[in-house]
Amino acid sequence: MKCCADPCEVAKLIYTSQTACYAKDRRRAIHRLGDKYDCVCNPEIMCAFIYALNDCDERVRRKAADEIGDQIRKNKCCCSPETVAALTAALGDCDKGVVRQAKQALELCGYEVVDGCCNPCTATACATGSACAPAAAPAAAPAMSPAPAVEQAPAPVPPAAKRIKRGQINELFGLLD
Repeated sequence: MKCCADPCEVAKLIYTSQTACYAKDRRRAIHRLGDKYDCVCNPEIMCAFIYALNDCDERVRRKAADEIGDQIRKNKCCCSPETVAALTAALGDCDKGVVRQAKQALELCGYEVVDGCCNPCTATACATGSACAPAAAPAAAPAMSPAPAVEQAPAPVPPAAKRIKRGQINELFGLLD
């Protein structure tokens, strides 16, 4: 594979993806980075995608997770521990589209993403909140001794507010002796 990307153009797109005022411009820069460049030749684009997973706009985060998945689909070697950690964190995103894209990217890395239901009895037990059998009562925790009483000093009293007259402003800032 021959790498012939213009490093200045890559840097400009990364900068735009992180600092543009409008989310549509940050999203467009992420899209261009993913479509025009390869994570094998330009591994720095993966850092830009990971950074974008923390963007305040869900459309930028969704696009970043999508582009990470696209890069991993092309090159499995781009699935680094940092990428996996960022995608795992993105599974907790409030936007379902971000979660879906992150899940797909993690599956491309070879991970199985489960819904968190630990009840093997039925598939619907997690959705309904029911259990197959009554749960055993948890073991009683050992009693803790009470913490020793600590004497706290009284909170400091704020200084009394002073009224400043019009002629005293210069003296306040030390402009006059």
